[in-house]
Amino acid sequence: MNKRALFIIFITVFVDMLGFGIVIPLLPLYVKQFGASAVTCTAVLASYLIAQTLCAPILGRISDRVGRRPVLIASLAGSAASFFMLGWAPSLLWLFVARIMSGITGGSVSAAKSYIADLTTKENRAHGMGILGAGIALGYVFGPPVGGALGHYHITLPYYVAGGIALLNCIAAVLFLPLPPQPTLSERTDELSSLGYARRALSQPRLGAYLGIIFCTTLTFSLFTGTYALFCEQGLGFSQGKIGFLFGFTGIVAAVVQGGLIRPLVKRAGELPLLVAGAAMFALSMALLPLAASVAAILTVLLLVTCGNSFNGPTLLALVSHEAPPQEQGRALGFEQSVESIARIAGLLLGGALFDLYHWAPYGFGAVLMALGCALAMIQLRRHDSPASRKA
Repeated sequence: MNKRALFIIFITVFVDMLGFGIVIPLLPLYVKQFGASAVTCTAVLASYLIAQTLCAPILGRISDRVGRRPVLIASLAGSAASFFMLGWAPSLLWLFVARIMSGITGGSVSAAKSYIADLTTKENRAHGMGILGAGIALGYVFGPPVGGALGHYHITLPYYVAGGIALLNCIAAVLFLPLPPQPTLSERTDELSSLGYARRALSQPRLGAYLGIIFCTTLTFSLFTGTYALFCEQGLGFSQGKIGFLFGFTGIVAAVVQGGLIRPLVKRAGELPLLVAGAAMFALSMALLPLAASVAAILTVLLLVTCGNSFNGPTLLALVSHEAPPQEQGRALGFEQSVESIARIAGLLLGGALFDLYHWAPYGFGAVLMALGCALAMIQLRRHDSPASRKA
């Protein structure tokens, strides 16, 4: 494993997510400045995810053909341009255009996943994906406080700063990011359409199961992140500062687990047993989440939530990567990114509706989803440990 290249990818993703974290928490407030309703605010947020869902597999396919590095650099450039467009936006329509553009070019994380898949072996791929996850988590931890501080000076300042960070990140990638190994011409991917590839991927027993677990995990985590601040404010009377501390705590735990613990845990237990444990932990913690009222109880449950989700993330990415041939890594992980985006959209739409019904409903539904994910993981573990599988 090329540690220098892995470190550069970590820095690239961290800086990219730092810019993203600076912007996203403030974006609904910014959209309201244009006289938008709450529905329109969420529509602006969802437009990014919809565009990313449609375009991530295409970017992944392009990266299989032309390489990860050009796609990653182009994605960073698109991110910079979209941030500058947000800061300059003269109308609500322009905000939609900026977010859709960001979604269309938003393949930096997907390209980084494929880049790591190219750099790592099957034995250390989960560790590489964990390093990527740590960079993402740290970006989310430090981004929102920076964005909040900048927003005190001027409402558009965070967007120009995020654009500048993305532009510098793009230039750094051009100068320092090495080329990963490339598949030979004889190994190039086939000409299946995106829809045809999706059908093929979902029809494969192992890959389809892993994508199903990814959908359950991402949707459940989206239910949590989309409603828990409201739960703490309305149900527990917490201030915004205390809520920010709780989410910062989850980000730090995620960075530590994914960056430092995944490798020894996978080495000791294996990917599938760790996936089963993570899914079970996530299901249990979601069921306990609405019952935790004291700070100590909340921190304990949030620790379980974050550990369960962090065990699942890098492990699932590694397992999806194992199922794809070298010439289709970008396409497989691009499709995986689309599955995540669809789950996040569903979480945005479903979380608020469930919360309005009953404050505990998003977490109860999430617990059921993760129980289903755990059952799928256990089925895969049993198949993997079966005598027929061992012979194969």
